Amino acid sequence: RAEESSRWVILFDEIEKASSKLHNLLLGFLDDGIIVDNQGQELDFRDSIIIFTSNVGIHDNVGIKQLGFNKSQTTYDESRDAITDAFKREFSPEFINRIDETVYFNQLSRTDAEKIARLQLKKLPIKVTPRLVKYVVDSAYSAEYGARNIKRFIKTHITLKLADEMLSDKTRYDIFKPVFKRTGEFSVEGVSAV
Repeated sequence: RAEESSRWVILFDEIEKASSKLHNLLLGFLDDGIIVDNQGQELDFRDSIIIFTSNVGIHDNVGIKQLGFNKSQTTYDESRDAITDAFKREFSPEFINRIDETVYFNQLSRTDAEKIARLQLKKLPIKVTPRLVKYVVDSAYSAEYGARNIKRFIKTHITLKLADEMLSDKTRYDIFKPVFKRTGEFSVEGVSAV
């Protein structure tokens, strides 16, 4: 029966934002795999996988402009030791010692951002061209924040233009193409009729 199962995958996203009370509760939970609820019933998680995500140390170390003539930004790989130190400062040794494995994810590359942009653009009635993908990535991707802004940028700068065009009385198109004016302004133009 499902209610008797002890096999779960439990994700705590951005655990650093959780209350210290939750951190303290997790100490026993991670040791024994059992929690007693407010009615005295034992909840068994001994065969479960517990995953924590964290952004500790990222914002203070990745994408920071370096001093000097080069003035490049620090990368994720260059910041790994500083991120580890920040992780150790943020969480108690008791908490860290109950974690079996720490996984560092790779920083998203520009190529990754282009793939994400293509996937997001394919959901829209627009021809996905290399220039459109470049426009999105140039405007929305950064090494510091990754691809988080891509979806928002597409919604604000492309989806809304498409919606305006589709809802206007002057058009009868259901597929559009991107148009880039000499001024750099972006617009859409219908290419396939309803």
